[in-house]
Amino acid sequence: MEDSYYLYSFLFSSSSSQSQEQQEQQESYKSLLIRGSLLFILVILFQYFIARAPNVQKETKRRYQHALTGHALVQISYVIPKSISILLLCLGCILMYIMKAYYFNIYIKSFGPLLRPNELSGEILPGAFYFLLGTLITICGFNIQIARYSVECLALADPMASWIGSSIPSPKITKSSSLSGCIACFITSCIIGYWMLILNNSNDNDNDNDNGNSSSKPFTITTLFIGATVCTIAEGLPFGNDNLNIPVITAFVVENFGK
Repeated sequence: MEDSYYLYSFLFSSSSSQSQEQQEQQESYKSLLIRGSLLFILVILFQYFIARAPNVQKETKRRYQHALTGHALVQISYVIPKSISILLLCLGCILMYIMKAYYFNIYIKSFGPLLRPNELSGEILPGAFYFLLGTLITICGFNIQIARYSVECLALADPMASWIGSSIPSPKITKSSSLSGCIACFITSCIIGYWMLILNNSNDNDNDNDNGNSSSKPFTITTLFIGATVCTIAEGLPFGNDNLNIPVITAFVVENFGK
C-alpha cells in the first residue's frame, strides 16, 4: 500500500510537517500525476479527433477507437503507479457522467460520430463510461498483470469479434453475437493470453506496481484457454454492457480458477 500512502500524503499533508524524504516522494508523485494526467488527456483528445476522421465508416471508427484506447490505457499502467491510475479512472468516470447528465449537447457535438443510436438519444450512458468503469473495477480488484490482460482482451478481442462477425456470415448465437465473431474473439483472446500471461511468467517487474497483490503461481495453457473461453462468453452475453462484462468477468475467473 506504499503507493496509496504517498498519494494520500501528497494530497492531504501540510508541507511544514513533512520530512525531506516525504517531500521528495511527493514531488516524484506530483510529477507522475502530471504525466499520467497528460497521457489521459491525450487519450480523450484521440477520441475527439478519431470521431472526425473523414471518409471512415462509423463502425470502423468505433473499432479503431475501442482498440487503440484500451491498448493506450494498458500502456499507461506501465508508466504510472496503480494508485494514480485508479484516481484518473475515477475522475474519467465522473467527468463522463457529468458530460452525459449536464452537458449532453456538448458531448454529442464532440463525440457523436462514435456513438450508437441509443447513446445519441441519451437513453443510456455511453459505452466509453462502461469502458472506464470496467477498467477501474478490474485494476482495483485483481492482480495487475491479469487486469492488463483482461483490458487488452476488451480492447482487441471485442472489436475483432465485431469485425469478423459482420464480415463472415454465420449462425447467430445470441442477438448480438455470431459463430464467426465468437471464434474470432476466442482466437484473439488466446493470442493475447499467450503474449501477456504465459510469456511473462518469469517477469517480476509488476510487483512494484501491484500493491502486494502479485501472483505466485505460473500461468499455463489452461489459463490461456479458460481466459479465452470466459472472454468469449462475456462478449456474447445478451445482458449488461460488454465493456464492463469482458474485463471484470475475465479477470475474476482467471485470477480465481485459471491457474
